[in-house]
Amino acid sequence: MKKLLLLLTLSFFSVQSFAGSCPDGSEPVRSISADGTYFVFSCGGQSSSNSNIKPLAGIDIENDPEIDFFRPPQKPYPTGQLYYFGRKWQMADFNKDGYSDVLYIGAMKPDNVNRTGETAADTCGGGDCKGVKPLPSLYLGDGDKRLKYSPELIIDNRKDSGISLGYRALVADYNNDDILDFYIADTGLGTHNGFRNSYFLSQPNGTWIESSETHLSHSNFVVFDHGGATGDIDNDGDMDVVITETNWKTGTALWCLMNDGTGYLKKRKCGGIFSFALELADMDGDGYLDVLLGAHEYEQSIDFTGIVWNDGRGNFNKNNNTRLPQHKKKWATVPEVSAADLDNDGDLDIVYSRAGILYAGTAIQIIENLGNKSFKDQGIIPLVEAPADFIPLTEGNEWNDFIEDIRFRDLNKDGNIDLYLSSSMSSKTDGMVLLNQGDFAFEFEAKTIAKFTAQELMDEILEEVDDKVSLPVIKEKTAAEIAAQELMDEILEELEAESSQ
Repeated sequence: MKKLLLLLTLSFFSVQSFAGSCPDGSEPVRSISADGTYFVFSCGGQSSSNSNIKPLAGIDIENDPEIDFFRPPQKPYPTGQLYYFGRKWQMADFNKDGYSDVLYIGAMKPDNVNRTGETAADTCGGGDCKGVKPLPSLYLGDGDKRLKYSPELIIDNRKDSGISLGYRALVADYNNDDILDFYIADTGLGTHNGFRNSYFLSQPNGTWIESSETHLSHSNFVVFDHGGATGDIDNDGDMDVVITETNWKTGTALWCLMNDGTGYLKKRKCGGIFSFALELADMDGDGYLDVLLGAHEYEQSIDFTGIVWNDGRGNFNKNNNTRLPQHKKKWATVPEVSAADLDNDGDLDIVYSRAGILYAGTAIQIIENLGNKSFKDQGIIPLVEAPADFIPLTEGNEWNDFIEDIRFRDLNKDGNIDLYLSSSMSSKTDGMVLLNQGDFAFEFEAKTIAKFTAQELMDEILEEVDDKVSLPVIKEKTAAEIAAQELMDEILEELEAESSQ
């Protein structure tokens, strides 16, 4: 059975001050070149050798070649009891023991569910959802890829603790202690007004403490941030946060939370265009992270899909943009966007997750970077298609199967970067793999369906145990998980043996 190993090449750069002088009297910042052979000096976010600087972005951390990558369980115990839906995950070595860990976030389980409309904003009768808000769930891994639920490591001392609808876990080392932290963009469940975000910083004792009161300039900042990303947008050596503001009544499209180097994030407006999906990537190779945006192309007020270019100081002027090809007829909802070098030409190509009206059906769009801010649409790859006469009434329709996260790995070790797709609420597309055949041709991994069948069986067993085991009881659940995993492994071994004959 294929092991999902990460073979991407990624350089991490240390940045420190260096004696000298800039025009404003400050010291220039020294960073290491992309090939590690020389230093690059920059003043005030500007550099004489910008093309030789690789700014760190969240997509680099998600695709870190130093961590072992595997398919995490879709609903590990006790997330089935903690979260109403969602369970989006980020994989990283959080505790620096050399093994991959998994962090899950999701939506709270409301006490006042009363569905009255089409979207998640109508879950609780059009008002705020009430109930206990769960914390993020951290699972520490070991050498056998077994995950141990570790709630004692996540601490939230706020009076109204927890998350409402965790939409993005932005993982990075914000406080520069060489341990990954996480900023959670919280969309909020029950309205389109958003909810207060959460910010967990690592501590010397190995825990992560919610630090909004001490490390955010606006600790109770409420925004309907449907998109979010992290990266060093001003090239000063620390990780910043960019979030979308999809409520245009506030007068801004993007909020940038600028890091002072200690993990303290100061909020400011930074331009942009109203959107839903957001990612940070250097799309023109100038050494600055640009903003990739994805729209709800059905709606004229938020129909921009494309790139807004970084001015070199972490600002994204809405007029300095490049529109990208849309697919309004069938696939006009864009929940996610990411970027990787899919054709080995040294620049980043673009992958959009697309869906139909109210997320009915899902597809992938791939756009080739031709250089010089020119791009070519390589077309749509349908993954799940609703019947032509299907009319969705809510987002929770039976054909809702959209891709929430796009990750990049060379899974079959052929030198081409493949696509690993995640959907936290679907067994059809969660863990789906598109193998890169070169020249922007992709094919489904042969064993994808077999993996789904085995995973569905495992999930059914675990759901039955969920109904019988109370939250504090871990031993019985662990035994059930082991039994289910063994059964899944047996099924996959049989399928692999059959396919090799």
